[in-house]
Amino acid sequence: MRETCSVVLIQTPCYELEDDRLEPPLGLLYLAMWLDSRGYQAQIVDLSSMLPGQWPDIIPPADIYGFSTYTTTYHRTLNVMQIVKQINPRAWMVAGGPHASALPESVARDFDFVVLGEGEEAILRLVRAWEHGETLPRVLSETPISNLDSLPFPDYSLVDVASYHRTVGGHLSLSILSSRGCPYRCAFCNSIIMGSRRRVRFRSAVNVVEEIRLLKATRGITSFRFQDDIFTLNLSRLREMMTSLSDLDITFRCFGRVDQCDPQVADLLYQGGCRHIAFGVESGSQAILDRMRKDQTVDDIREGIANARASGLMVRVYLMVGFPGETWGTVQDTVDLMLECAPDEFSVYPLIPYPGTALYQQPESFGITAINPDFSQYFQVRRERGTGYVFRTHDLDEETIAHMRAYVIQQLEPALVWAGDSKGYK
Repeated sequence: MRETCSVVLIQTPCYELEDDRLEPPLGLLYLAMWLDSRGYQAQIVDLSSMLPGQWPDIIPPADIYGFSTYTTTYHRTLNVMQIVKQINPRAWMVAGGPHASALPESVARDFDFVVLGEGEEAILRLVRAWEHGETLPRVLSETPISNLDSLPFPDYSLVDVASYHRTVGGHLSLSILSSRGCPYRCAFCNSIIMGSRRRVRFRSAVNVVEEIRLLKATRGITSFRFQDDIFTLNLSRLREMMTSLSDLDITFRCFGRVDQCDPQVADLLYQGGCRHIAFGVESGSQAILDRMRKDQTVDDIREGIANARASGLMVRVYLMVGFPGETWGTVQDTVDLMLECAPDEFSVYPLIPYPGTALYQQPESFGITAINPDFSQYFQVRRERGTGYVFRTHDLDEETIAHMRAYVIQQLEPALVWAGDSKGYK
């Protein structure tokens, strides 16, 4: 048996973003604390905003290096790995995260091991295998943790909290993940690859509130961002959480769905300290929503936004242009609906068929005739509102989709605030 295995978990920088250092890498913090609870130490190296010349001085020696991979920065992760191999050529190189989970066979050509989905059990298995000299398959897929209350809280002493810039209500905030998974089937979304298919697991209300109490008591944090795909899925848990949080004098923002934001839910959120909610509206055309498999209606959009605003919540909407079947008529439907509903903030993305989505896996069934293989272009929004246009159909090309996006921004911006210009909600 070898000596105790040393682990370093690395976050790749993304220089293309307006702010590459918004918040600590929560997924890596969970992995580090899972190892800690089993008697192993892990360091986190967040290279966000760090220039390549700084990397060798920041990354320490280790036996296992874990990389969280994303499609747009995968090429840069490979650059980081080359530096790491110079630090310790015998170390195991492990890839996890959305890109590795979506394209494991491809990523396995670059890394020693690939972890599919959630990584807690897999990283523990790798550490133990390294210590005992055991052989493992190149691609690892472990059962996701069912009891999320068994996860230790993230330890923010592993990162420099003061170096991050995420704000809620104008104050420094940290993110909370109170559930994992999403029960919906949107054709454009790749989040489903990170957990068991369409199964949602919830932390208990007591567990979530305790983490927030602890962060407020030990770090003075009173502003939070819930990172759940959909924070409002479980009404009884939501009611219990909001009742407890109402006594803590905190502020938070979250993601919801318009069809789950009835007056009761909106009032509960406000009672608990929520002041900002974001909805994935995507389109104002029912035909496009149906093609997206969004499982929401135009009336849901109207009612959800109205209910949120009536309760005092700021509303941000995420819109998408260029889904196969989009026309200038459906684009106008989106503009008209948003001007009618009058949310506070908006952002507009082009459709990007990310690896792991139905669009990427079965493009022909959506009428997609070509997809750009250059993953470094797969940005929804980057600096100065830039983005990527990476596919075409018989009726849509990159230039047309770009014009559609520009038109939506031009029509909405006089009435709504661009999300990147939001005051206090970064």
